Amino acid sequence: MSVVRLDGIDPGDIVRVSVRGRLFHGVVRGTTSSGLEVDPIEKGISYRQVKARDVLEHWGRRGRPRAQAEREVNPEQRSLDDLLDR
Repeated sequence: MSVVRLDGIDPGDIVRVSVRGRLFHGVVRGTTSSGLEVDPIEKGISYRQVKARDVLEHWGRRGRPRAQAEREVNPEQRSLDDLLDR
């Protein structure tokens, strides 16, 4: 079994964890001296702190593109505003 390094895990990321054979997913809330503080996604899980060796997989949180990039318009593109006002 490979060990997941906690260096690249940030708050908001999702991890898959195995604690004493119980598998669950959790949203990372922060780090502790011995591992991670998580909020379990599945119901019925009471574990809130997990050790580094318990983390099996990690998915980084990716945000939406910046709003500035969405507003940029090609100057050669025709505006349809005149058609919408009819």
